[in-house]
Amino acid sequence: MTLKQYTMIRILIAMSLSAFIAASVTRQEFFWPVVAVACALLVLLTVRRFVKGILADERDYALSGQAARWTIQIFSMAAVLLMFVLLAKKELNPSFEIVASVLAYSTCGLMLLYSLIFTLLRRNVS
Repeated sequence: MTLKQYTMIRILIAMSLSAFIAASVTRQEFFWPVVAVACALLVLLTVRRFVKGILADERDYALSGQAARWTIQIFSMAAVLLMFVLLAKKELNPSFEIVASVLAYSTCGLMLLYSLIFTLLRRNVS
């Protein structure tokens, strides 16, 4: 299978999966979309084995690592700034405080998860 065929299969799976998820959510069914995502992942992993070509190289992995680091840093800064703004405006709407707390905890959780994964990967490389 060529890289172009694999890309086309990925696009078709993404289109059919999104249509199925939209229809399921509209019908208030939330179990079947999870099953569909799991099945789509299995199909993609199986199809990926038959690709005759290079899907990614070292430069792609280095770039994705840099992109992940920048994304986490930018999201963390924006979330913290928004958290402080929402806490300052909590008198206008009491739910601002809840949203600010969710932002704070999700940002802390994201940074802790990133640090944990980074530490585990660094130990595996060494």
